Amino acid sequence: MKTRVTELLGIKYPVILGGLQWLGRAELAAAVSEAGGFGLITAGSFANKDEMLAEINKARKLTSKPIGLNITLGTRRKMDEFFEGAIEAGIKAVFTSGRNPEPYIKSLKDAGVKIVHVVPGVRYAQKAESLGVDAVVIVGFEAGGHPGMDDVTLMSLIPKASRVLEVPIIAAGAIADGKGLAAALAMGAEGVQIGTRFVATKECIAHQKVKEAITKASETDTILTLRSINAAFRVLKTETAKKVLELENRSASMEELLTYAGGDAYVKVVRDGNLEAGMISIGQGVGLINEVKSVRDVIKSMISEAKDRLQVLNRFFNSWEV
Repeated sequence: MKTRVTELLGIKYPVILGGLQWLGRAELAAAVSEAGGFGLITAGSFANKDEMLAEINKARKLTSKPIGLNITLGTRRKMDEFFEGAIEAGIKAVFTSGRNPEPYIKSLKDAGVKIVHVVPGVRYAQKAESLGVDAVVIVGFEAGGHPGMDDVTLMSLIPKASRVLEVPIIAAGAIADGKGLAAALAMGAEGVQIGTRFVATKECIAHQKVKEAITKASETDTILTLRSINAAFRVLKTETAKKVLELENRSASMEELLTYAGGDAYVKVVRDGNLEAGMISIGQGVGLINEVKSVRDVIKSMISEAKDRLQVLNRFFNSWEV
């Protein structure tokens, strides 16, 4: 299965691990790469560059396949040392998200690192393309985490983006099986980025209670929080998430919201399995997940199902007259 994304990243299948705070570590990233996809280590999971470099080395002991880094650009701390670490480690590609990646593009390109920027809309993708990125990830309203504020689904975003962009497009949002992969390719994407499905895998270090919650949830069991601070955040629908919505409706302060939406609370959820300590980002594709499987089995099943689906579509098309 060759697309411009597989060629760009040097991978067998156009399936990429999403940036997963605290969970995007060596075991999961290496498993995705070893199975033919592209694993990302999430830089924001580490206190400093040295910790991240140690994790990269750990991943490389688990796979000889290429791995990448996810680096989120925000306001809480500077990420310069992590970009420096990416270059030092000879990382294949860096996926950036959040703020404008322009300050880092030249140094990465000079070092031969591919740059992929994650965006929630077509206009942002066009801006990223103008800055010289090698590809973009376009995140739909369905996605877990931060899908942007525009409430536009992949069904609209990917066809529109494929009309106006020259760089390869990677689709993200509620893609959890081969049908989703086939649909993304049919709409004009050349790869997919997946988060929630890979959280519910044997290699992910998330607590077993988190994985069980994912397999039991339906497509209606997510909600959008933090709209009040212009940081829409799709999460698993828990009593805590509902409480955050109530706080927002009462115009709660940032400090009150961060009690449940901050990093410490999130770690208690994913590490300790305390689902009510904070909130965990989960996409609407959660309704398609009913089993914790190995990463290899997830990717193998996804590719097989996508091929079957595309063959069915070909039969449909061959029977039509234009």
